[in-house]
Formats: sequence, C-alpha cells, structure tokens
Amino acid sequence: MTRLRKFDPFAAAAREEPPPGSAGPPLHQRLTSVGSYVIHSLEFGNGGDVLLLLHGLSGSSRWWERNVEGLAAAHRVVIPDLAGYGRTPLAGRVPGLREMADILATWLDALSIDSVDVAGHSMGGQVAIHFAVRHPDRLRRLVLVDAAGIPRPITPRNVARFAFEIAPLWRWGDPSFLPVILGDAWTAGPRTLLRSIGHILRDDVRPLLPAIQAPTLIVWGERDNWVPMQHALQLRRAIPGSSLAVVRGAAHMPMVDRPDAFNRLVLHFLDGERVGS
Repeated sequence: MTRLRKFDPFAAAAREEPPPGSAGPPLHQRLTSVGSYVIHSLEFGNGGDVLLLLHGLSGSSRWWERNVEGLAAAHRVVIPDLAGYGRTPLAGRVPGLREMADILATWLDALSIDSVDVAGHSMGGQVAIHFAVRHPDRLRRLVLVDAAGIPRPITPRNVARFAFEIAPLWRWGDPSFLPVILGDAWTAGPRTLLRSIGHILRDDVRPLLPAIQAPTLIVWGERDNWVPMQHALQLRRAIPGSSLAVVRGAAHMPMVDRPDAFNRLVLHFLDGERVGS
C-alpha cells in the first residue's frame, strides 16, 4: 500500500537550507508498506525512464539533493530512504544487503515500476550489486558510486591507518555538507549504524560481479579515503563490459563534491554513450 503525503516546504526549510542548484520540492512524497517496513521515498521529474538512487551508510534521500534537478530534467528520479535511515523507520532488525535488494524489488512492485536504472553510492552500491544479480530482469543500467562490498582485512594496524586517513574533515569532501551527514547519522542511531557496518563487512560481492548482465558504469572520487581506488579497479575487471570514470577533486561522495560533473557522467551513460575507460 502506498500513501502520498503532502510535502511541507516549511519543515524542509527548517531542516536545512538547500544548496545552490538543488531541486525544489519533490513531485511526490510517498510512504509505501513493504512487509513490516514503511518505505519513505521522494520522486522528481515527469518523464523518461525511472532512475533509482540509493544512498550510502548513515545517509538518506538528502544525499542526492544536489543531483536531482539535473537528473530529473530527463528522467523520473525516485529516491527511497533505506530501512532504518532517513524517514524510513526500523521495523525490528536491520535487514541484510541481500534482503534489502529484495525489499526494493517488492517496493518497486508496489509503485508499479517494472524496470529501473540504478545508481547506488557506497553501501547503496553494495545493495545495487545484489539487486543486479537477484533481479536482473528489473535492471536496465547500473551506476556504482564508490561502492562498498570488497572486504579488507580488519587488523589493528589497518584500523589505525584508516582512522588517521579520515580524521581530517577535508577528507570527507565538501565541508558544507557535513551537517547533513551528521544529522542523518544521528537519525539512524548507533544500533542501525553498527548492524549495517556488520552486514557490509561480512558481505563479499566479488563472486557476484561476473554475473552482472546490465551495462555498468563505475564512478569513483579521486580522493576517496574510505573505499580505495583499488576496489574500483577490481570492480571494473570483474564486471563484464564495465567502465570506470574518476571524478577529479572529489572524495567519497562525488555526487556531492562535484554534482555537475557527476550528473554529466550519469546522463551520458544513461543515454547509451560510452563513458570512462
């Protein structure tokens, strides 16, 4: 069951002043029951194919606010808050990544959407990989943005090095977006974040990659210190026919740090052009 909600621009303004170039109010704001979950989603644009945007760990639909205006000019852009994040409350346990992919497929059924292009960032990219393999008939094109899913050895030395690399705030990307990151992490809460991190670390997508049938573009921030560039190269080698585009000057969130460059890459790719190498 799907319910449309009236969008409250005053509540949106109270949360945060939108950055220059961001989209205005969404065309639709929905609450959709999927099993025990009530998925909150936003929809922008009237025409074209459906483009599904999936946020990363501790995120929400707000992580795409700098992109929707450009992307929705040619596409119907649909952005859910994943279970336990944003305005989608957690119902019991935190779903695993494969389960989340299946929840998304059921949610698309409820919206009467047969097939989608998918762009997934970080954890959202990991979910998108599972979606691509478990529901290949639903997927036209796939964009993996600094995607998680390739495990790294967890040793005290590696953890200390990682903490040293990400400690400076400039390594997080555009500092003006930090209030959104921190606010969404606060909304999710430590329980959801820790359970999600456990799902991410225990999941290895490498055996799935050769089975991805959809044309795939891998987009990576040049300065990403969260997910190393070596993982982007592994994804490109393992996914048949995929290509890699590096966004110069961007960190882990290239769609936030360089929204215009990110949008150009995605739109050209969705138009069937060869993007990246």
